[in-house]
Amino acid sequence: MTHDDLERPLRGRALRGAPRFGRRVEPMTVIAAVTLAPLAVAALWSLFAYDPLGGEPKAEVAIERRLAQAPAAPETPVAPDTSRPDRAAAPQPEVRDGVPVVRPGDPMPKSGPVIIRVPGADDAAPGRGAASPAAKPGEVDKALLEDSRYGPLPRMAEDGRRPLDVYARAAPKAKTGPRVALVVGGLGVGREATAEALRRLPPEVSVAFSPYAPDVADLVAQARGAGREALMQAPMEPFDYPANDPGPQTLLTSLPASANLERLRWSLGRAQGYVGVAPLAGARFLDAQDALQPMLVELARRGLMFVVAADRGGHAADVAKEASLPHAASVVAIDQTDDADAIDAGLAKLESEAKADPSRIAVGWITATPLTLNRIDAWRAGLAQRGAALAPVSAVAGAQGPS
Repeated sequence: MTHDDLERPLRGRALRGAPRFGRRVEPMTVIAAVTLAPLAVAALWSLFAYDPLGGEPKAEVAIERRLAQAPAAPETPVAPDTSRPDRAAAPQPEVRDGVPVVRPGDPMPKSGPVIIRVPGADDAAPGRGAASPAAKPGEVDKALLEDSRYGPLPRMAEDGRRPLDVYARAAPKAKTGPRVALVVGGLGVGREATAEALRRLPPEVSVAFSPYAPDVADLVAQARGAGREALMQAPMEPFDYPANDPGPQTLLTSLPASANLERLRWSLGRAQGYVGVAPLAGARFLDAQDALQPMLVELARRGLMFVVAADRGGHAADVAKEASLPHAASVVAIDQTDDADAIDAGLAKLESEAKADPSRIAVGWITATPLTLNRIDAWRAGLAQRGAALAPVSAVAGAQGPS
């Protein structure tokens, strides 16, 4: 073996193990490095310099620490000076519904809830501390309103005033002699028919509105502005339900009381300033005492009255008495048929009922239609000459006071 043969294998191994500095870098490796580098930097930044409130507005406030002062030495009680009657007594801590009321600068109680009064707030809110002024004609007394998910609901004021009394039309001064209360219902459904009824009916006639009218709140305000008293109708289940469906907010005998109360409050929240409630349909519901009783208790609690038509009264009068709810039941269903002679006969019967017992007010219920409005005009034209007078339906419940 020559010297060259001995050197060749060793040189080959040395060359194969030597690094190759001229090797070409793959393009995918470069792309991966460029892509991952920013992510690595962001990860390191979030790890060592994370600020969850970065970019949020900041404010710096000074916190002043005060040392607790030593309690003052007890003072000898001083008897009040009775020789100076003009000297005002020391103000007593204000308490509302059992909860202390504090204002800026007042000492805070050590425990328990408090009511914080904001400077400039109205301390004499309706029903709180001072009686609210009486509502002007057509206006609504805010002390008689309660906020709810359905809008303002009627309620009794903390001084005991009821919507029935505040929004009632003044009854005739002469309380002797036959008196007739006529209620015209179904207003609000037809715009032209409603406008015609409000234009033609005398202010002594009470009007009842459907809660489904889109502008029912404005219509009630318009009626009251003209001196009339208004009722809100609540849809109730008739005997032929669901063939005769009074609408999606109908009180049903198949529903629990809680669900029916929510539907009733929906109707009550549709307008403000009315004296009471009347059913929209409702013969079956009015005949179900267990279903009706919680509804009438709710109306009594809110200071309203209940008016029901003669042909669908059911047990309403008995349940209303048990609930101490002022109520009125019509003695005549005037427009059971769409006939002029039948309507005239119904109005004549209503007048006869009033003359038969002058000590009570005879109540009649009629639906607003062009025919009924014409017959009412003809009937009331000679009512005073026949010795009878119109009265608002609230007078049946003993309500007094101008609207």
